[in-house]
Amino acid sequence: MDFSAGKEATFDEKGRVVLPADFKNEMGGIIPGGQLAIEIDPYEKCLNIYPMSEWEIKIAKIKAKLNRDNREHSRVLDMFYRNFKIIPVPESCRMNIPNDFMEKAGITKDVIFTGQAERIRLWDAAEYNRYVGSLDNYADKYAQLFGSE
Repeated sequence: MDFSAGKEATFDEKGRVVLPADFKNEMGGIIPGGQLAIEIDPYEKCLNIYPMSEWEIKIAKIKAKLNRDNREHSRVLDMFYRNFKIIPVPESCRMNIPNDFMEKAGITKDVIFTGQAERIRLWDAAEYNRYVGSLDNYADKYAQLFGSE
């Protein structure tokens, strides 16, 4: 999967939001297993949403890198495991995001889903606009990273 672009959405009065059809279609038209992993992003004020197959790859990498018998690693694992949740997603794709996750990401009613390779990011619309406005010049960064290849 290689999610891209962005879509606006709105939470309903019951605190649910519909995953945009474009992202559902990237997963073959259904949510595999009827579940998605939701993670509080460690760097930005947003949530990361993963199909279970991609989430399992991420978990395997983390487990391979960290030793739970090492005190520092154990603490990182504690924080990591506190900051994600597997949620059920019905066929309607109307998701119910945990309230504490929404609070930590500053998500209110109007949101933007953005694709970023194997994950989808969920932003409060106002926060996303601030984030985009704070980004350095894309052309300069792109040239710096890839211009000499």
